[in-house]
Amino acid sequence: MAKTAADETVETVEVVPDAAAELAAGEAEARGEVIEVEHNGRTYTVPSPLDYPVDVVFADNDFEAVRIVLGEEQWQEYRKSKPTIRDFQLLNEKINKAAGN
Repeated sequence: MAKTAADETVETVEVVPDAAAELAAGEAEARGEVIEVEHNGRTYTVPSPLDYPVDVVFADNDFEAVRIVLGEEQWQEYRKSKPTIRDFQLLNEKINKAAGN
């Protein structure tokens, strides 16, 4: 724990990685398999990270990166659900976790 300038105690919490999810993502990546991500009752498929379009490297933000990874058709389907920023953040986290990031 650390003390802040106002003498408040701040507890630092370390995120523990999900070893099984990371292992599955690594195996899928090695085999070049697509990864399925469940979100709000829909299944999205994304390539393993080594098979992402190279344009994802040049994405200026998470929105652009997810759009590239999902592909235009799935991105438009996602947009039809009128997602909030909070919902997008959750989808982005799910994609990253499934990809082992």
